[in-house]
Amino acid sequence: MANQSRATSASQSTLQRISTSQLRPGMFLVRILDSWWKSPFFVHRRLLKSASDVQQLMDSGIREVEIDTALGVDISTGEVSGPDEDSFPLEHTNESMASIEATGSPSSERVSVALPSESSSDTEPSVEDSQEREEVVQLREAAMAAVEGAFEGVKSGQPISQPVAHSTAQALVQRTLDNPALVAEILLLDSLKQFDKTLYAHVVDTAVYSILVGLQLGWDEGALEALGVAGLLHDVGYMRLPQNIVKAHWEGRVDSVLLQKHVVMGETLLKRHGQFSSDIIRMVSEHHAYQDGSGYPDGVGGALLSESGQLLGIVDFFDELITVGGTSGALPAALAIRRLYQDAQRGKFAPRYIEAMIRILGVFPVGTVVQLSTGEQAVVMKQHPEIGLKPRVKIFRGPDGKVLEAPQECDLSQDASLGHNITIAKVLSPTEYSLDLAEMVTS
Repeated sequence: MANQSRATSASQSTLQRISTSQLRPGMFLVRILDSWWKSPFFVHRRLLKSASDVQQLMDSGIREVEIDTALGVDISTGEVSGPDEDSFPLEHTNESMASIEATGSPSSERVSVALPSESSSDTEPSVEDSQEREEVVQLREAAMAAVEGAFEGVKSGQPISQPVAHSTAQALVQRTLDNPALVAEILLLDSLKQFDKTLYAHVVDTAVYSILVGLQLGWDEGALEALGVAGLLHDVGYMRLPQNIVKAHWEGRVDSVLLQKHVVMGETLLKRHGQFSSDIIRMVSEHHAYQDGSGYPDGVGGALLSESGQLLGIVDFFDELITVGGTSGALPAALAIRRLYQDAQRGKFAPRYIEAMIRILGVFPVGTVVQLSTGEQAVVMKQHPEIGLKPRVKIFRGPDGKVLEAPQECDLSQDASLGHNITIAKVLSPTEYSLDLAEMVTS
């Protein structure tokens, strides 16, 4: 199924570009004209029903937006020219995830789709894009080397260098601030390549995912840097445990109670050898304790957990799910997100952190193998931040079950704008297919 030409559902004459200071209830928001991660909404295309909706946009730092005067209040007249506001039910993160939880597939989009007038999704990566990707990859590798040096030093009694930990975290924060969407995509692609992920890769990725979520929640750079340091060092206690057991854990072969001692040992190491802040030490001590009182060490979880400790614990849990998993192996990122959502519904995690992760990674993250409502099978290539359930995919198997000679790209959001409601029916296990998923996504 090849992509069809782009079309929009709104006439350009009804679209107006205005500042957020001009917004008021009754306007119909089409899109934000700023970096997507600043948005307070999971889906941008919506009727602004209340002053609270308007205030959230103004507080987010977004300066300009686009509205559709055919569907809401006109800035000059103040009149609503579109249908009644009840015709525009809002789609929220938890509604999308609840649908997946119940059926394994998302509910269909309930709003019409007007694609942004400018988009880079149909263009080849530029030289600058390729260079930026390479810089992110190199920074990740450098961070892993720094962590490995610090962790190996602990084995011989060397102190953990506070300047190295902070400078590494600061570099990760700055790169994430520059292009969070690219950083998230590279982490997801790397998880597809690494079937034997090391402890050092895990702690670096946990740090970066945590920074991404913290950024999405609006935390300042100082808080993000502290979060990054804690992410890099949260598993340093493993260096004081028998390494054959640690290695077996990262190969998914054992999950010994002895491993739980790494939390207290890590906390002790940071107190003894480094001059780290009490906030960083607390995050390390809390990263396996959860909101419902479960986890370990005993008595640490519950209502007294710090915000940053909760966030680090959720991200650590997510990265282990997609790399180590359990007895059945690692989970696809989409199913790991669903697991987090289900656990949040049961009270283990605070839902706002899961919602922030979904806003960053999507309901169907890059690299997810899916079956479409047409019966075709595909790999998710690119997220649409404004249309979370309609990513860009690459179809590799037709509805007849036969593998295509040449995979075909399809932008589900464009099909939606043309009236073709193609949805993702379910997530498939990548282990059932002899595919190089990372190559399929990037080629």
